[in-house]
Amino acid sequence: MSNLAMFCHQCSMAQSGGCGSTGKTQGTCGKDENLSRLQDIMIFGLKGLSAYRTHADDLGAATKSVDDVIAETLYFTLTNVNFSFDQHIAQLMKIGGAGSEMMSILGEAHHGRLGIPTPVCVPQNKAEGKGILVTGHDLELLERLLIATEGKGINIYTHSEMLPAHGYPELRKYAHLKGNVGKAWFDQKKLFQQWNGTIIVTTNCIVPPTGRADYADRLYSYGIVGIDNCRQLEDDFAPLIEQTLALPDIEGFDSEETLMTGHNYKTILGLAPQILDAVNAGKIKRFFVVAGCDKPGKPNDYFRDLALSIPDDCIILTSSCGKFRFNDHDFGTIPGTEIPRYLDLGQCNDSYGAVMIALALSDAMGVPVNELPVNIVLSWMEQKAVLILLALFNLGIQNIYLGPNPPEFVNEDIFAFLQQQFNLQLTGDAQEDLVKMLNPQPKIEVVEA
Repeated sequence: MSNLAMFCHQCSMAQSGGCGSTGKTQGTCGKDENLSRLQDIMIFGLKGLSAYRTHADDLGAATKSVDDVIAETLYFTLTNVNFSFDQHIAQLMKIGGAGSEMMSILGEAHHGRLGIPTPVCVPQNKAEGKGILVTGHDLELLERLLIATEGKGINIYTHSEMLPAHGYPELRKYAHLKGNVGKAWFDQKKLFQQWNGTIIVTTNCIVPPTGRADYADRLYSYGIVGIDNCRQLEDDFAPLIEQTLALPDIEGFDSEETLMTGHNYKTILGLAPQILDAVNAGKIKRFFVVAGCDKPGKPNDYFRDLALSIPDDCIILTSSCGKFRFNDHDFGTIPGTEIPRYLDLGQCNDSYGAVMIALALSDAMGVPVNELPVNIVLSWMEQKAVLILLALFNLGIQNIYLGPNPPEFVNEDIFAFLQQQFNLQLTGDAQEDLVKMLNPQPKIEVVEA
């Protein structure tokens, strides 16, 4: 269906096979392809919003204002409700606003429960003893698991988006939270096959085991995550602990690698005086936000190529699992300072931290956000990234590069609008893009006659 101008089959007025299935660009109700695709973007944004809302609700946070936006937007997409392009854009911006609010609410809930993350060096791919590997984003589950396994002779290891857990003081205090194993979510089949302990999959990070995979009997899903022939982990951790202790000790993970994480924006803002001094002294020239979701394939090597080519007088801020393309590299410090060049803000929901840092810089330097020496380059894979992009648009952030491939749900009309309003760019060649980022040209305004 991706080659169709539009596709909709949500009501009984739909053409046989669905409106758009024969190539028409307008549905029976009068909705055209632009509105159809904008409503698709709304739904994708709401999916990401719902994920963060669920995590915050688990931590006891108040989410009423966000819940209202979710309900209102779903109502907005019903048949025969709205046919205004401008109002569709306004509703998308409302979703983006709710996204910013929700990420802030979730961040505060994490900080209230687990403390404010601080920088930490985490052992990578080094594991021993009886072990449980936890992947996903659910820090509330991880805390309860650490409490349940304390003193049981079991080591806990993180995978993918769980890496930032090591930065939280209330999680790091558990001596049996040992390190991180593996990279982004999609290495699961190979990694889990090699891992001979138990595994817990939380949130939207499961890759169904197929073929010769023999780890399904050691795989536990939690919460909303589910898969056939896999045990669902409930609040009782006893069966998981019993199986973990019955399995052999972990073998085959003997690396001396390390990874850095824990650069929460509140911690980074504590360095604001040093950063401003370095900017004013010309020691820091630019800030690069290189963040987002990773996915399989060489095209995403773009982000490693870009990150490793960024000059030494620039700071790199990152979040989400896209950082696993380049977080094995030692970026060192800004020459002439002790300021680290690489700052890992945390999980994808911590992406709003980059905006908080930019706003603080804007205020301190007396410069509008879009005139700061900041470049934002995002990799996208799924619906949380759509919400983050909408949140950035709602804040008026411009000049974002998005890649490594354009979303299939955005057509030429919508992309042209986003280019005009926000100067959105698609990634191309990393080296060519870097030259443009280091030598930005003013946006050319098109004035209608």
